[in-house]
Amino acid sequence: MATKVEYDVYEVFVQKSSTDHHVHVGSLIAPTPDLAIQNARENFLRRDKAINIWVVPRKAITASNEQGNDFLSREFDRKYREVAGYTENGRLWRMFKERAMQIEEIVEHVSTKKEKKAKKGGRD
Repeated sequence: MATKVEYDVYEVFVQKSSTDHHVHVGSLIAPTPDLAIQNARENFLRRDKAINIWVVPRKAITASNEQGNDFLSREFDRKYREVAGYTENGRLWRMFKERAMQIEEIVEHVSTKKEKKAKKGGRD
């Protein structure tokens, strides 16, 4: 009887240069880690250059539960860290600046506003 060879699924990570991180490029099936590295080199590095390649058995990877979305949700509101939060930061900064104005600056602002309004009214 022939012995049955079991194949495992391996995830392949490639490092293009010494300053780059390893990037997941795909998966493959192989009987041993050594053959997985050879297959990964043949399949994923035919045209591209790389300095390092990792093959990791899929069984060795621990991932979060896909259905448990609460695990990956944010505990605190951190919109200020997102790009969309920059406009909100600008609005809050303007409000802060308005509160921190001196009375002289407020009077000057109001008087220039009245002057501009008067000039517009005089032209019409």
